[in-house]
Amino acid sequence: MPVHRIPIALAATALLLAACGDDPPPLPEVSFTAEGTTVSARPFLHCDVMVTKCDRDDAAQARMPVPPGKPVTVTVPREVADSPWSVVIQYRTATGEQKDPETVATFVPHERSDYTVQPPTPDAQLQTIEIKQASAKQEPGATSEIQLLARAVWSLQIEST
Repeated sequence: MPVHRIPIALAATALLLAACGDDPPPLPEVSFTAEGTTVSARPFLHCDVMVTKCDRDDAAQARMPVPPGKPVTVTVPREVADSPWSVVIQYRTATGEQKDPETVATFVPHERSDYTVQPPTPDAQLQTIEIKQASAKQEPGATSEIQLLARAVWSLQIEST
């Protein structure tokens, strides 16, 4: 009997490991830090490398209170920093004027893994910070037209204090 237990145990372990290997790896998270508080966000939009299959998860957006005029530091994991990525903000002026989203920083692969978002004026209220991981797509048969697309997007929704 002991001779049969070892192969069965090994077979069970191999099956367990094989089953675990079928699970997709966890999606990378981005951290946002302001005033000593840090929150993490999963991507609310995540696509495969070819941007052909995308999943959306609105519950993945992080929320955090940040006072007007205060900076927010963004930290991305290596798998994001190893690709092109950008930072997009939306804010409101002290007079209440809503500004359109604008890209405030763009990085090439391996350039950096963090960025501090400074409000454009000392009294501006940041509202949204989005991190966009880029991917390129070329239509089949095309010879030159390459589109840069957001492969993944992480979002911080800022609550005014």
